[in-house]
Amino acid sequence: MIESRSVKRPRQSRGPFQVPVQVFETRSGAEGFALDAVQRRAAGALTDVTGLGVYLWGPPGRGKTWLMDAYFAAVPTNDKVRLHFHEFFRALHTNLVRSRYDFPAAVDALLRRARVVCFDEFHVQDIGDARLLERLLPRLLDLGITVVATSNHPPDALLPDPLFHDAFVPTIALIERTMTVVSMDGDTDYRTTTTRHDSGFASGSWVVAGSPQQLRAIGLTRPGAHERRSLTPAGHPVNALRADSDCLWFTFDDLCGAATAPADYLSLARLHRSWVVSDVPGPDAVGREAAQRFVNLVDVLYDQDVTVTFLAHGDRDFLLGKDCPPADLARLGSRLRRLRTEAEAAAGDRHPADASAL
Repeated sequence: MIESRSVKRPRQSRGPFQVPVQVFETRSGAEGFALDAVQRRAAGALTDVTGLGVYLWGPPGRGKTWLMDAYFAAVPTNDKVRLHFHEFFRALHTNLVRSRYDFPAAVDALLRRARVVCFDEFHVQDIGDARLLERLLPRLLDLGITVVATSNHPPDALLPDPLFHDAFVPTIALIERTMTVVSMDGDTDYRTTTTRHDSGFASGSWVVAGSPQQLRAIGLTRPGAHERRSLTPAGHPVNALRADSDCLWFTFDDLCGAATAPADYLSLARLHRSWVVSDVPGPDAVGREAAQRFVNLVDVLYDQDVTVTFLAHGDRDFLLGKDCPPADLARLGSRLRRLRTEAEAAAGDRHPADASAL
């Protein structure tokens, strides 16, 4: 656990923290594919990093995370940090409390001596996180830290809530002014065309109905009443139907109908590598807040590579048309399509589409 310390961190000289384009070409060749034109353009931005850094955005499966990870592995410094945005904000909130809301101390304790910071899944939906980001980016700029971020959203689509968006416009302008913004808008979703591992998130499944016979076929039995637990992963209770060393079992309402947050999912995902989420309802029974929590849940489980079985009343596109940002729904759909079907799970088949590399 990172602890905050009130240490004055001096400004350091910026970079150049860039890598030669051959790094990306060699790595892609070793993994059996060639960069497309859009990916080459983004790789070019990472070979000539200026200002605060590079912001890669586009639909799921275009190679944003792959490029960021290749950059992170090759950038010539050991003082670097890679974080999922959910994880970063959870740790920042914790450090703020420990530092008695000394913002510079909280940031410095979290990033330590980092000179390069990579943020995966950069997005802003909450006004509280937006206020923190307003303070964070100038701090990173002042410290001379290089930032590489991936996102499904262009900067001007961050914090889409019309009640708060205008207040965030200056921070959007800072991103656009100090970072090289690269649109990765290629036509191909490589997550649906690659075939790789049969473990982690991609080895999970989406099962419609979930009768006792179906559960037995995939090696599951429903929890008994005596197995119910109340967990406190991030300071407030989250109910579970089962919580043991082998599996966490929740209902959809436990995780998405209650006032849970990504910090809860992240804490639980780090401790338990196999989950079941049952009673996933049809679209008519899911409100806007529950839908957004489900998007956040899948983001965390995917990023933490947790094996999860969803027992649902309908297909994986049940949130289409819901009042969520379109990019969030596109990302959700892309990730859920990586899960195995009931027949594949019962047969122990490898899922045909896994995007761990992209």
